Amino acid sequence: LPGYIGTCMAVRDADFTDSARRIAAPTLCIVGDRDGSTPPDLVRSFSELIPGARFEVIRGAGHIPCIEQPDALANLIRDFVASLPEGKHAHG
Repeated sequence: LPGYIGTCMAVRDADFTDSARRIAAPTLCIVGDRDGSTPPDLVRSFSELIPGARFEVIRGAGHIPCIEQPDALANLIRDFVASLPEGKHAHG
C-alpha cells in the first residue's frame, strides 16, 4: 500500500507542461467523457500545449476506453494514423 500511495503522489505532483511543448511527434490525446481521474477539460488543456495535437473525447467511457469503448478507441486511432503524412507512421 505505501508503494501505491507514493506512486499516486508522484503522478499527482508531476508537471509535464514544458515537456509537452517540446513534443514533435504527431499526437492524439483521447479521453473518456466520464473520466474522473483525468477529466476531459484537463486532457484538452494538456493537448493544447502539444503543437498540432489532436484531441478527441469518447462518449460513454471513463478512464479505460480500451475496455469500455474499444471500437470507438480503435476507430479514432485508425483515423489518426491514416491522416498522418507518409513516413510518419509504421506500415502494417
